[in-house]
Amino acid sequence: MKKSVQQFILIATVLVLANSGIYFVTAYSQMQESSDTGSQIQTMLFTTAAISYLPLGVWMIKNKLHSRAPYVIASLISVALIGLYVISRTVSLPVVGIQDDVGTIDILCKISQGGIVVVSLLLLRNWNKAKIAVPT
Repeated sequence: MKKSVQQFILIATVLVLANSGIYFVTAYSQMQESSDTGSQIQTMLFTTAAISYLPLGVWMIKNKLHSRAPYVIASLISVALIGLYVISRTVSLPVVGIQDDVGTIDILCKISQGGIVVVSLLLLRNWNKAKIAVPT
């Protein structure tokens, strides 16, 4: 396996695990701030995202390039969360309303999610060129 492919795998894994950590911290801080229904729903969303990213990162470490699945799933989750973030800032959602706060953590998280999408797509694009030969 090429060194550049190994670096892309490492970058994708670090970004996924970093996003998990960011979402755990965000869920904890959201839980501390308020206990209304909208806040509880946001806390559940952040916790679910954190829990989703954690096993994906572990799967990427163990998987290398034996399966496309963790990279496809990480990309889909990241695109969905970026889309949900944009929607929550532009449309009044039924439970939480329209969100007007854009913080440093929000921007950092969306940049790293964009990075997950880009790196995963680069790995998937070069799949046949870089696929590991399974020893027999």
